[in-house]
Amino acid sequence: MTPSNAEFSSLPESSLQMRVRSARLDDLPQLTEILTSSFYVRTGWMGWLYPLLKLGISEDLRQRLRSQNPHYVCLAVIRQILPVQMAAHTYCDCVTGTIELSQRYALPWQPIKPQHLYLSNLAVHPEFRRQGVAQLLLKTCEQIALDWGFDDLYLHVMEDNLQARQLYRKAGFQLVQLKSASLPWPWPSPRRLLMHKPLAR
Repeated sequence: MTPSNAEFSSLPESSLQMRVRSARLDDLPQLTEILTSSFYVRTGWMGWLYPLLKLGISEDLRQRLRSQNPHYVCLAVIRQILPVQMAAHTYCDCVTGTIELSQRYALPWQPIKPQHLYLSNLAVHPEFRRQGVAQLLLKTCEQIALDWGFDDLYLHVMEDNLQARQLYRKAGFQLVQLKSASLPWPWPSPRRLLMHKPLAR
């Protein structure tokens, strides 16, 4: 059972424990909700598409979680309510953030190492933003990359996502390449920025 926001807000900060672990299939409903709400809006005509988008995200993630790829992981930040503060039946793991790390292969013209690790789908529940969740996920990915024997991380961010760009710059990522918008005028869309961070052993 996932506690409500009211139950969270009524607890002292010391009663909440934050940790990172590999996501599991039983996390799928919470992961799907965080991802869908982070990347899409429910207002206007998008409200009609939202359930379909959510279903697609859920099924895609389910397949990735079931994959046997040794260089893939989906991480979940868990905010745990301790039984000492709450009744036992309300004790649960609440997913507050997620990120995926996977090995990819570059095309010849891309300014990326042929085999590299790529970060994607970083998302944090709105109630838990600005609490260090994203930074914790990025640092965990860096350690996993080093454990796997990789020395670099890459990711894309949309040009107009200033908050995410600031987060990545603060974490040590630098701009590598600008990718032109896929849709021409009169449907302008922001460009994707490729960012890179070398990892120090």
